[in-house]
Amino acid sequence: MSNLKGAILATALFAAVVFPFLLMMSIDAFQQHAFLKMTEEVTELVKEEGGVSEHVTQITKRLKKKDLTVTFSKLGLVKFGEEIVIGYKYEY
Repeated sequence: MSNLKGAILATALFAAVVFPFLLMMSIDAFQQHAFLKMTEEVTELVKEEGGVSEHVTQITKRLKKKDLTVTFSKLGLVKFGEEIVIGYKYEY
């Protein structure tokens, strides 16, 4: 009988503590991976376009609908060698 109680207690402990912790960690890792991938893609797009073009603006508007705000230090196209600082704010 005590083996059954121990098995029930171990299962309850796993279901109450371990499983939610693992689920939370995997969800956080997925969100971080998606955020980092998106930041790399926006950076590459700005490099390819030569600044904040109309296409980049459309992409940032679509991302804003997904609770991600992207800000740029300089709007419009820039000369080669100029630096654009990109800011990201993600609310989930």
